[in-house]
Amino acid sequence: MKHFSKLAFLLTLGLALGSCDKFVDDLSVDPNNPSNVDATNTLQGVIVADALVHEAEAARLSGIWTAQFTGSIAQYIPLNNYNVTSGNFDDIWDTSYYGVVAQARITAANAEAAGVFRLQGVAQILEAHMIGTLTSLFGDIPYREAVDRAQFPQPAFDPQPQIYDDLQKALDVAIANLGKSGGIPAAQDIFFAGSAPKWAGVANTLKARYYLQTKNYAAARTAAQSGISSPANSMIMPHLDASGGQNVYFQFTVNERGGYLTATNSYAAQLLDPARAGMANNRNTAATDESARFDYYFTAAPTGTTNYGLQEGEGFSAPDASFPLVTYVENQLIIAEASAILNSSGDNATALTALNNVRAALQAQYAGSTYAPYTLATLPGTGTDNAKLLREIRTERYLTFIGQIGAFNDARRTNNALGLPLKTSGAPSLPQRFLYPQSEINTNRNQVPSPLPGLFDQTPVNK
Repeated sequence: MKHFSKLAFLLTLGLALGSCDKFVDDLSVDPNNPSNVDATNTLQGVIVADALVHEAEAARLSGIWTAQFTGSIAQYIPLNNYNVTSGNFDDIWDTSYYGVVAQARITAANAEAAGVFRLQGVAQILEAHMIGTLTSLFGDIPYREAVDRAQFPQPAFDPQPQIYDDLQKALDVAIANLGKSGGIPAAQDIFFAGSAPKWAGVANTLKARYYLQTKNYAAARTAAQSGISSPANSMIMPHLDASGGQNVYFQFTVNERGGYLTATNSYAAQLLDPARAGMANNRNTAATDESARFDYYFTAAPTGTTNYGLQEGEGFSAPDASFPLVTYVENQLIIAEASAILNSSGDNATALTALNNVRAALQAQYAGSTYAPYTLATLPGTGTDNAKLLREIRTERYLTFIGQIGAFNDARRTNNALGLPLKTSGAPSLPQRFLYPQSEINTNRNQVPSPLPGLFDQTPVNK
């Protein structure tokens, strides 16, 4: 894997969010052969790099391919039509490995050497967050031999199921470390100001996420029951209305590539649009008023059309809008979906309670809207109580993940259970993976899977 040094955004964002002066020293040094830096001073750089990957191109592309957004001009037109090449994925891969995984391992090692085990646990959680996202998107990837150029100049690609198993073990180790000695530096901990219990909640929600992605629904529910316990404990990236610290969607849609990303024919917008109340595939009823959530993401379409606009500089893309990474709502929806799928005695009741917890959180988030609690009798749709409940939960997950990677992971895991529309009629399905990047093909040719999987080849856990 090649060295990746495009860190200017990460540095300015990190400086805007807090003091991390030592992180900007010696940028030309190979991150695989760093000088020794105190773990406290590298933590914030890992946090910022991790957030960037989850908030930037991978999230935009996931939104396009799940019919939340539309690529409308220039190179976003072929992306919208599933016309991609390996080169489209270089930056995602390189930033993930060298901005996050390599630096997280350095941070964890230095924290362990200093006996600051809780900080070590945080670094391990951040690495697991990044590796879990990478394997969900690409399938088999380097993990055990990754970012150790001296020992493994051509790191092997590990099987995706093995990686998920390794992640569960890594998160268990991280949780154990959070219970040991050594503080987490509050000033550098952007999310939780040094709270080990809140980090433990994130770790358990990540365990639940990865069990869900591998369809181990009983284990997913069990892990989620120890996950993020309230909206206030969610892992959400803060932003500032200042140069470098701004929301990445704001930077893209306003400062850099205006018009590239729109919401024309957005399926998500049609679900939320209050003007479509009473029409098929619309959520607005006496029990559910989605007008505020619609306004947070979209602008109205001309009457009789689905030519929606995307909020640019307002709502979710305001310069100071926070970005969700691992949240209470996701955790509750894991409990809800896993319970509904298990569908044994009492599971529908457990699922419904978790779904109503989400609706209560939405009621608090979107002032002026309505999210009345459901009973099994008042669930929308047709079919059995369980079928209606499962579809409602999956629809809520789809909407919760607008602009995030989660909706793309769900669509592939469930074989597009929601029936999201394809962007081109000639495609056999929704895209099933990101392509291995050209940078990796060029520099790790002996290890990259052969033949190379295509865009519509399922990853192992989704087969």
